[in-house]
Amino acid sequence: MLSYREYAPQREMPLLYWATFLYMVGVPNFLHFDTSGRTHANGLFNITSACEILIALTAAYALFLTIILERRTGALRRVRFTAGLWLPLLAIFTVATIFEPASRMTIHTSKDILISFYRIFEWLVGFGVILALCRRVPSEYRTAVIVDLIGRTAWTWVIMVWLFLPIMPSQVYGESEGMPGAAASRLGGQFLSPSYLATLAIAAFFYALLIVPPGMLRRVGCFVAALTVVLAHTRIEQLSFLILLLVYAVFLSRKVSLRILTLGLIGVATGMAMIFRDAIVGYLARGQAVQTLGTLDGRLAVWQASLEAARQRPYLGYGFVVGAKNAIRDYWTQTNWIPPHAHNEYLHALISGGVLAAVLVAAIYGRMLWTGLRSCRRDAWGTFLFLLSILFFVRSMGGSNFTISYTRAGAAFLLTYIATVSRDPQKEPEWISSIYDHSPAEPVLEETGSVVPA
Repeated sequence: MLSYREYAPQREMPLLYWATFLYMVGVPNFLHFDTSGRTHANGLFNITSACEILIALTAAYALFLTIILERRTGALRRVRFTAGLWLPLLAIFTVATIFEPASRMTIHTSKDILISFYRIFEWLVGFGVILALCRRVPSEYRTAVIVDLIGRTAWTWVIMVWLFLPIMPSQVYGESEGMPGAAASRLGGQFLSPSYLATLAIAAFFYALLIVPPGMLRRVGCFVAALTVVLAHTRIEQLSFLILLLVYAVFLSRKVSLRILTLGLIGVATGMAMIFRDAIVGYLARGQAVQTLGTLDGRLAVWQASLEAARQRPYLGYGFVVGAKNAIRDYWTQTNWIPPHAHNEYLHALISGGVLAAVLVAAIYGRMLWTGLRSCRRDAWGTFLFLLSILFFVRSMGGSNFTISYTRAGAAFLLTYIATVSRDPQKEPEWISSIYDHSPAEPVLEETGSVVPA
């Protein structure tokens, strides 16, 4: 039996693997947009969007070549991804987009429906390349391959941000596009949304903690990833990070000393928070008025406008991406900023496709969390995927992962979901569970002489 490190999909299927990796990573943004969200001097089609379209078409072409040139069709493995939830959701978004109503505040053009369907196409390509890759990877190595792909994707962005920071600091550490009144500069800037960067940095942290072998590389990786989360200064992701650390230390770690230390630190942190509460509130306000915290950084107003729009079309919605965005704009009363989405996964699904779409989205998250919970203590990969499942669930309360345009966070969510739901422990060898113990251990030699992690 081969060690999971000895199976290399990039060697077995280089075209499909690297096309998938490229599509998951995407391209950074080197253009400086207007942060109000009202005007974009660079226009809809620019160098960034052109590169994104080119990568999407390249991934689609690689998928097409893989399917056409594949001669071992009968040897493909079955991949479970709960098609009974995703296919109806796709149908609902498609129908809602076709019957997208005209906006009251925005001039309706023929390109709106084309943009919406292109956004659907991006998600179809993402599903296509991941499922095609999973079907060609042996079942016993599938989880490891996808987890490594998540780690590669996350660390690629973390490294790119730190490499470009001294080269173009105003673009990498500054205000983020589409953020209302962002007075405090944050890591990511317009190079990559700080929210997406923090999400990927959290994935990079737990990949270093759980998957990377013990040693200096693990410690440096955890430090750099944690520092990236702090400097990105995104409240939802930072809250998620603290929750994940608490869940891991108290419920998932096998080290009793870590649990006792964590509980002690919680008590100390609570006391320190009471003493320095003014400084903490100022940090959370990010240089804005403290009143913004009481309105969840303006999200309450966005949710109110979204609910008003949903009441007018509760059954079909307004269509994917463009229709939903225009619907929010119709009921938006403020002038300093225009929200690009509902800042809540379920509300945005409700606007995009109606009540049934919102129910299907909730079922997708429920399916991912329940499946992840069942294998979270089995091995390091199960722990990693379950922690990311919690991350994306928390993010869904204040943002969107997959009911908006295809994003870097959306790519990480898609990988996490498919890896979690498609996992079949009965087809994985027994030695996989042994890597759950993250302490250094001697390798075990099998009768064949191959090395298996202990």
